[in-house]
Amino acid sequence: MTCLSSEEHDSDISDHLLHYLGCIKISERKKFFTTKHDIWKREVEHQEKHLGLRRQEAEEMTKRKRESWEKDCKSEERRIDFLRNTLRQDTDDKHLVRKVDNSLANWRRKKGRLIPSPLHVETEDYKPEKDISAPIIQFDGGKGVDAEVKDGCCGVWNKFPNQKTALSDLLHHDDNLLNNQYRSKDRVAYFHIPSNNMIWAEEAIGRYFGEGRPDYRGIRRELQRQRKTRTYMVLREPYWYNQLDGGQEHKPPHARHMRPLCEIISSNPENVDYFAENMVVFMPYLHWDTSRKREQFATEIDDIYYKSRGTPESEPRISTMRSLLKKMDLTKEKPPVDWKGRVRVSNCLGQLFIDAARLYEGMSNYRDKKILREHLCKNPPLHPRRTLDQAYHWTLRSTRKRDKDQVVYRSTTAKPTDFHKFTLKDDGKDNDGMNGEWKVHKEFEITNNCQECKMNIQKLSRVIMVDQLWMWILDAKTIITCFPKRYGANKHDASAIHKSIRVRVQNSGPDQIRTVFDLALIIIDECSGSLFDRTKAMDRQPQVVDAFSKAIGNIMHKQTAAFERLWRWTDDARKVYRSKGNGDTSELHVPLLDINPEGKIEREIKDIVEELDIMIHITKTHKKILTRFIANAETILDPFGLFGDSKKRELTGHHLWAKSEKPEEQSEKPEKLERMRRGKEKIGELEAEEGDYNWFKLNADERLEEVSSRIEELEELRKTAANTAESVKDLLELKQQQASVVQAWQAVKQSEETIKQGRSIMMFTLVTIVFLPLSFMSSVFGMNNIEITDSTWSIKTELVYMFAISAGVIFLSLLVAFSNWIRTGVFYLFKWLVTRLIVKSGIYNFWLDRDISSKTLHRDANDWSDRVKQRSREAHLDRKLEKLRKIEKESSFKAEKEPSTDDDSSDDQSEFPVENGSGETNGGAQVTKHGGILGFLSGYKSFGPRARKARTRDVEFGTR
Repeated sequence: MTCLSSEEHDSDISDHLLHYLGCIKISERKKFFTTKHDIWKREVEHQEKHLGLRRQEAEEMTKRKRESWEKDCKSEERRIDFLRNTLRQDTDDKHLVRKVDNSLANWRRKKGRLIPSPLHVETEDYKPEKDISAPIIQFDGGKGVDAEVKDGCCGVWNKFPNQKTALSDLLHHDDNLLNNQYRSKDRVAYFHIPSNNMIWAEEAIGRYFGEGRPDYRGIRRELQRQRKTRTYMVLREPYWYNQLDGGQEHKPPHARHMRPLCEIISSNPENVDYFAENMVVFMPYLHWDTSRKREQFATEIDDIYYKSRGTPESEPRISTMRSLLKKMDLTKEKPPVDWKGRVRVSNCLGQLFIDAARLYEGMSNYRDKKILREHLCKNPPLHPRRTLDQAYHWTLRSTRKRDKDQVVYRSTTAKPTDFHKFTLKDDGKDNDGMNGEWKVHKEFEITNNCQECKMNIQKLSRVIMVDQLWMWILDAKTIITCFPKRYGANKHDASAIHKSIRVRVQNSGPDQIRTVFDLALIIIDECSGSLFDRTKAMDRQPQVVDAFSKAIGNIMHKQTAAFERLWRWTDDARKVYRSKGNGDTSELHVPLLDINPEGKIEREIKDIVEELDIMIHITKTHKKILTRFIANAETILDPFGLFGDSKKRELTGHHLWAKSEKPEEQSEKPEKLERMRRGKEKIGELEAEEGDYNWFKLNADERLEEVSSRIEELEELRKTAANTAESVKDLLELKQQQASVVQAWQAVKQSEETIKQGRSIMMFTLVTIVFLPLSFMSSVFGMNNIEITDSTWSIKTELVYMFAISAGVIFLSLLVAFSNWIRTGVFYLFKWLVTRLIVKSGIYNFWLDRDISSKTLHRDANDWSDRVKQRSREAHLDRKLEKLRKIEKESSFKAEKEPSTDDDSSDDQSEFPVENGSGETNGGAQVTKHGGILGFLSGYKSFGPRARKARTRDVEFGTR
């Protein structure tokens, strides 16, 4: 049992906000926070009995918890009311509130209850910066401390490490916590902005240095040039705008990303070569989100993007055949959905629940949608979250289809075949009053709730996302990061990156965060490894490695089954080959030629290999960035190479020391650098610095090993997937080879049959050659004529003539039929005679003069046909022209006879069509209409044949 459960769960409360809003009746909410409520009495008894506290201490601790819960719940109620009233006034989302009001009124009307009029409360303009919390973490001497809040400074709530302030106060308040002047020198501070918004990043860094956003154009111009500020030095083009890829206007929003980078940068406008203590890190990392949220915000991003480019809102953007059919109203959705995506049902209470759920979803998403609407198309722009395929194929306009082919999406999406079937009966109802039964439940004797059905119902489709970490380390004591969270209001999200950072910092022992670089290591490690953390199994976060392993295993199983089918078919084919009779292979043709099942398997395994390649590429980027970060941090912690025994750092450090300032000004340099420069002379005074360096190096090496092991794990999966892909490819080749063998065997059988048939035909041919001349001669001698019938021949004489002549004919026929040389000679003689006859007679010269080729004859025939058709069209149009002229004369005659009181009105009617109530036009309009057609027809003959043909079609269509 847990919160939002329909059953009583007393003190089993996992989330006090959910319990207050979802489990307690509205009429009982006031009583919940009183001391007389049973839950607080049991809490006091529990602390006395199990925690060993005295009565007064237990009551005091319970009171603080009760007051904290009450404050959170009341604050959440105010925020819900504010968001609901804000959505009521929002142009794009006001339909959500109105639908809930209408559904509630319909349900009350059906129940015969009073329908109160909805309250319309005017609210102030919604500003996302005020609704966004910016987390703050600070350390002093290696221990976590609360932020120092002075009078008049921005508001901060909660305790370390969960302190937060409003983003608007952090960026725009005059006295804010970002300004380094308001903190002690040795305090390490970490500020986080939960969005990849370039404007907010510039404002935050400007606030840190007590300056504004850098004026790039003012610094570059030649006249009235602005001075370079520390903010500009940190955000100058090589480390900021030049690293932006996909920021052009013609590129889709998901193409925006910062190239991976980790560099030391100087904030000193006067001396860039001085020992810099600032670092910038841009790194992509893997995270996740629900498919529904991704789809909703992808649609919102498309709408904002196309509106900014001037595309009308109503312009359809068809991406699939299903969307095209839906746009043409050729599909019927079950259940029906309106134009805003709202499911419509006949039950009033069900409709109210659906609309309330949509309103809750709209309120949860409103903050992120508002940020997108305000900052997505600004300059510099906001970077939206990207899916795995959007990050890799960032030049594509849309990857919606690819996103739904992700391995994680398929593994977290419930399929219809996963659910147990409910079979209907025709012989009355069962004991439960249902006309049917659950066959699987009955078979396995499942009487209570089926856990498998419950698990499938609770499945939530998820996808892998690629987010960006932007991190600036300023003056080796302050960190500012920008990376997004999951879409929507996801409170208590254990998989959130910053939540993981806070938990890890809270669980770390004292003196674990000695320098700002130790904290930066934790941030990089959580970003790079959060998605692969198997300890977060209780959350909805997908187990990526397990999902890929399971997907590869399923494909290997399908491949094994396909191999078994192929071997069965080869056994059947072998029996046919070895059979003495004519075996029948018709049943083997279709399964061997059908490669669709194996093609699907190959496509799935190719998708897995491609996704693993993307993940390996991103993870290797983590290793490169981490390696570069460690080297840069060592340079800042040990600029003279004392602790790491680095000759390069030693030479570089002494060179910069000598180059940075004049010798007489070296006394003004930091004492810490002075002691490090003197090196071994002051080695006893550098124990703290050496300890900080060694502690960082130890943690850095551990993080590097973890990233390397993660790469090895992914590469092992990739190797297994590649081997499986090769096996599937071998399966396809074997199947195709077997199909070729079957076809070859069948061709051999057919050739044998053809040879047999040829021999039979040869026998019939020989008989025909022998008896055809005899039949001819017998027919000749059987004719009634004077030369033959006047005299009486004996049978011997007739047989002599018949067989002699037939024998000669048969002999010559056999020679021509079976002798290639004789056939060639006869053809040569015939060709020679015909050619000589054509040339000598002059027929060939006549043909050459005429140039009568097959192409010419074909062209002449088409031209003649076109001329005949064109004359027919012109005659047809002439008849139509005469008919229209008669109509024009009749219309003009009627218009002249109609009385006219106003000359102006009559002139207007003769020029412009005036429509009466019945939809008909006056005479003047008809004159104008027919006059226009006549003018068109009169100029018709000035066009060419093809133009006339096209214009003819237009006239015929317009006339009809």
